[in-house]
Amino acid sequence: MRLSDFLEHPTIHSALSGVTVDQHHIRPSNVEISNTSLLVYPLPNPPATWDISVPFDAQAVIFSLRSSKSVEEGDARAGVTGLASRNQFYTSTASLGGNGDLGSAAYNAIYSKAAGALNLSHKVFNTEAGYYVSLTDAWLVATGPATRVLRTYWTNYGGSIYTLSCYGEVGVLG
Repeated sequence: MRLSDFLEHPTIHSALSGVTVDQHHIRPSNVEISNTSLLVYPLPNPPATWDISVPFDAQAVIFSLRSSKSVEEGDARAGVTGLASRNQFYTSTASLGGNGDLGSAAYNAIYSKAAGALNLSHKVFNTEAGYYVSLTDAWLVATGPATRVLRTYWTNYGGSIYTLSCYGEVGVLG
C-alpha cells in the first residue's frame, strides 16, 4: 500500500452536488526517498542526521521507511511507519522488525516521543549483518526562509561504523 492510498478515501458528500472526491480532497505530495550511503558512527558519537526536503508549508507528514532486512515469508521488509509534525515531541511510529532472527519472527512495536520513547524504530536499518541502527528522532524543521525538511536522526548501537540502509516514501498531510 502506498501512503496516498488511504489518504484518498472515498466519502459521501450528498450536500455537494457536482463535486467529486478528487476535487474536494487534496491529494498529498509524496516524496520517494532512499539512503544507502550515510555512515552512522557508534555511541557515544551523536546520531547521524538525514534531511529530507518537503514543501515549506508542510504542517505534518506521514513516512514509511523500509530497511534491506526481511521479516517472515514473502521477502517483506522490516521498517517503520510514522507521523511527524513541526513539534519535536509528538512524533509517533509503528515499527516492524525487531532484534533477533528476522527470518523466523516479526516483532511489532509502537513508539511515541510524547510517551518518552528513546527510539522510533527497531534496530534494523544497517546494511551489514546484525541489528544495530535505529531511527531515533524525526520532525519538520525550517532550514531557511522558504525551505523545510523532515529531519531524521539515526543511532548506531553496535561497536563499528555501519551504513544506513533505508528506502521509503514521505507523504505531506498538510
